[in-house]
Amino acid sequence: MPAEGQEGQLIEVPWERLSLEARRGVLEEYVTRGGYECDWPLERRIASVEKRLRSGQLRLIFDPENGSVNIVEAKK
Repeated sequence: MPAEGQEGQLIEVPWERLSLEARRGVLEEYVTRGGYECDWPLERRIASVEKRLRSGQLRLIFDPENGSVNIVEAKK
């Protein structure tokens, strides 16, 4: 259950603060979930998304309400 006053708030997680293992897990889960259409091999998909995280094009978002992490386009 979220802390009082935090319901519905999403938290941006700096990708560089994740351990390599955690980052790999988040990226792998993201590029293998439904809706991510790509014919590239897994390693290439992961590298592509990680490159976009590093460049600031994408952000990691944590939803404390359901405990999920998502990768979203950064606002311009």
